[in-house]
Amino acid sequence: MRLRSRLILIALIDDAGISERELARRAGLSHSTVNHLVTSRRLSSSLPTALAITRALGCPIGTLFIAESASEQDAIGKAGNRAAKKAGHRSGQDPGSAG
Repeated sequence: MRLRSRLILIALIDDAGISERELARRAGLSHSTVNHLVTSRRLSSSLPTALAITRALGCPIGTLFIAESASEQDAIGKAGNRAAKKAGHRSGQDPGSAG
């Protein structure tokens, strides 16, 4: 997964009011993993790392990352479908219904 922009990542961390270390803790990652993305030492990450970061920040994966392969795109679609079903289950609504 390719990071769209380190500036977007920095802005989301700032908006959340947390530090890189806190993001790493919430995502279950090392501080160096997060720091390398923030400083552009790394421009991409694995899908599990990308999902962990976006879940910890509460944003859609597409906000921060771009799939670099068809398999990553498929995995993102499946993860999104699972999240939608989970949200629908919690609200008592069919996620496929309108309203």
